Amino acid sequence: MNSKEYIAVASSEHFVYKAETNRPWRPETILELLEQAHQEFEKLMGPGLDTVIEVEDRMCESNNVGARAEIRKQIHFQQTSIIEVKFICEFPQNYGYTEQERELAYHFFVHELFHCWVGGNVSSSDGLIIEAITQYMTDLMIGRLGWCNADFLIQGRANWQEIVKTANLPHKLIAEYKLRFHKMYTNDPDRLFDFCRDLATCFRQQRSREKTDISPVLQQYLGTVLKEDQENNTEE
Repeated sequence: MNSKEYIAVASSEHFVYKAETNRPWRPETILELLEQAHQEFEKLMGPGLDTVIEVEDRMCESNNVGARAEIRKQIHFQQTSIIEVKFICEFPQNYGYTEQERELAYHFFVHELFHCWVGGNVSSSDGLIIEAITQYMTDLMIGRLGWCNADFLIQGRANWQEIVKTANLPHKLIAEYKLRFHKMYTNDPDRLFDFCRDLATCFRQQRSREKTDISPVLQQYLGTVLKEDQENNTEE
């Protein structure tokens, strides 16, 4: 899409934000959120991506709210490397005027930033784990930074319990992983942060590959759990 079609464009140290329509939030608000999350992720997982991330805030139909990250392959030229990273969040025209909608929008922005941080293509089964840790860390981050109220996080954990009891795969498995990550965080926060850091390192070391092998990291932190899940999935 041509940049002239965006009605708002703003930038900060690590991000360029482009909005396709008027929002209840100012561009500077989203940049502040992302810069704060970027800073926290650096504390937890080491230096971030060596590029400015482009953020597109697009319109969508009322039932099509969503987001996705795009990480283009590394390019080698004269011993230098280039990586282009962007993510897209899509909301309806009049979205974000309630507190719940704003908090969900903030979740989407930080969620895709985390995907960029540890981004890459993995197998379908490993992808569920990446989605689970991304959802968990996003909830944790926006809570730590004060971008959502405590009830939002408490209700989220209650929902995970209900999903484990009632939902089918893959939602059930994602919820189970989030509960395990919450237990890890409760018992040993540094171990959870080490897990995230090692995932990010693993992706960056294999950035030029078609798919990233994160199995050594998963085995180190979730080894026995992964075997149990694989056996259960085979039985089903």
